[in-house]
Amino acid sequence: MADYAKDEARIREIVEQMFEAISWSGEKAPDFGAFSGAVRKDAVLVPAARPAGPTDIDSFVGRMSGLYESGGMKTFDERANKTIVKVFGNLAVAIGSYQAQIDGGSVGRGANGFLFVRNEGDWQIAAMGWDSEDEGKPLPAELV
Repeated sequence: MADYAKDEARIREIVEQMFEAISWSGEKAPDFGAFSGAVRKDAVLVPAARPAGPTDIDSFVGRMSGLYESGGMKTFDERANKTIVKVFGNLAVAIGSYQAQIDGGSVGRGANGFLFVRNEGDWQIAAMGWDSEDEGKPLPAELV
């Protein structure tokens, strides 16, 4: 019998670890290896920018790494707020809210959606997308 509670906890752990790994400050460097560790190389990532421009994990990490290394962003603090996970067999979906702050500016919020597949005993991200909250597009109450 499947232990969905254990699976849900593991998926939340992966999401939280990703946010921690991609954040940086003057005292803490990002860990891009940890950030991308649970993401399949063939995963599709779809950032908030429109029109939608799908990318892959290596390209996304390359862009973020460039911002870090060049000093284009001095600090980047992103955290998971609330993540809802649904699991069935070897498939799971997660949607969650996050908050982000760049260079000490105002705190923004948004939502991430993840498609997880179980492979070789652990969960991997097969696809993810995200969008930012704004005045005309507030987060749904269940994600706050």
